[in-house]
Amino acid sequence: MNNLKFIFKFMLQYLRFLFKAIKIILIFIPKLLKKLTYEIHKGLRFSISFKMTAVYTLIFSITLLLLSVGLIIGFRLFQLNEVQGELTKYSSVAINYAKLDSDIQKFNVDIFSNIEYVTFSVFDKSENLVYSTQKDKTKVSFNKDTSTYPVINEINQQIVFVTTKLTQNNKTFFLQFSKSLKKENEYWGIFSLIIFLVNIFSLIVTLGVGSKASKKMLLPIKDMTKITKAISINALDTRLNVSISHDELKDLAETINKMLDGIQTSYEQQNQFVSDASHELRTPISVIQGYANMLYRWGKDDKEVLEESITAIKGEAEDMQLLVEKLLFLARSDKNTQKIEKEYFYINELIDEIIKETKLIDILHEIKSDVNEQASIYADKKLLKQALRVFIDNSIKYTPKGGTIVLNSYIKKKILLIEIIDTGIGIPKEDLPFIFNRFYRCDKSRTKESGGTGLGLSIAKWIIGKNNGSIVVESRPEMGTKITIGLPMKNKL
Repeated sequence: MNNLKFIFKFMLQYLRFLFKAIKIILIFIPKLLKKLTYEIHKGLRFSISFKMTAVYTLIFSITLLLLSVGLIIGFRLFQLNEVQGELTKYSSVAINYAKLDSDIQKFNVDIFSNIEYVTFSVFDKSENLVYSTQKDKTKVSFNKDTSTYPVINEINQQIVFVTTKLTQNNKTFFLQFSKSLKKENEYWGIFSLIIFLVNIFSLIVTLGVGSKASKKMLLPIKDMTKITKAISINALDTRLNVSISHDELKDLAETINKMLDGIQTSYEQQNQFVSDASHELRTPISVIQGYANMLYRWGKDDKEVLEESITAIKGEAEDMQLLVEKLLFLARSDKNTQKIEKEYFYINELIDEIIKETKLIDILHEIKSDVNEQASIYADKKLLKQALRVFIDNSIKYTPKGGTIVLNSYIKKKILLIEIIDTGIGIPKEDLPFIFNRFYRCDKSRTKESGGTGLGLSIAKWIIGKNNGSIVVESRPEMGTKITIGLPMKNKL
């Protein structure tokens, strides 16, 4: 009894252990299978060349297999049809011979005894054998089926039968010709073997030629990969060779080259931007530092030096603040974080406001408007005013005293046109394409004297672009400049 309890207790503990083990295995098996699948997939990393060769070889092999099966079946049907026709011809000859004799009992069947693989037999009305060219009469059987499909007899021979009914002297007989397909089967086997060998040879040739052809076709990709790996920050001028192919790979190479052109341009602009910004900030910092050192040494006791230093430091600090604000504006615009708050407003009111404010701060030029039509547009009013102020300020800076600055607005073909026309010194023709580039200056010394940073026109162009507008600049040295801004009357958010 105790032994039974011990065995039962042991079995219970064993089952619990087994259940826990199975539970743990079931938990970890999916993870193991997933890991194993990943490793197998990682290990079986096939190249595009191999995949192309494998796919096209598979397609070719399936096509070849279907054609081969069709040929083999067609050849077999041709053989059976030929045998059927041969036996039918013999049957017609036999009937003609039989009709020549008055008595079928005297019919000579020996004339068909020398035909290889062919047996001629005569059966009576009751399907009993009368005559036969087959020596072993036990192997002769009556068959009414005259289809072209062979019949397999007792000794596994494929035989085709042609049976013809003959009535003579009020008696009915059956003339039967049969042929063994032994020879035809040999021919069919040889033909199938030839087809099989041709298929194997074709697949081997296809694999070899296809592999070389696919590698040759994909060679430009290998070269492109090698060149692309060599491209770095220090070698951004490297480009892919687009003359190696004249297909989709050429389009890909040209697209990559265009992308690299854009990256290189952006990188160079970024470097130029950082360099120019550093240069612009270095000048006021140096001035502030110089005046601070002068104050530290002897400016405390000299009231004139103290006032000069404070004035200079204050002015340079304001210039730095203005420069930093413009840099932050451009940085936000590059990141598309600059807020655009569009609204409907009358452009003529904005033009009047700008002219009034300009006249208050500038009494050395004639500020006027020849045309200022009333029109409502949908745009960011504050930013548009900022852009127009940039153009007006530039006109003031580069127009001699007594000159004229005209600010017009009118509608033409559902487009609002804003013109800023001055009689200033103009812009050289070679500088016109670059005036909207950041920190670009036509005359650095003149710009410095007028307090410019070279960022205003870049900001103005961005603002006009964000309001779906366009800018056209016309200028001739010593003749003046005309800036035309086009804004659509119906802008969308």
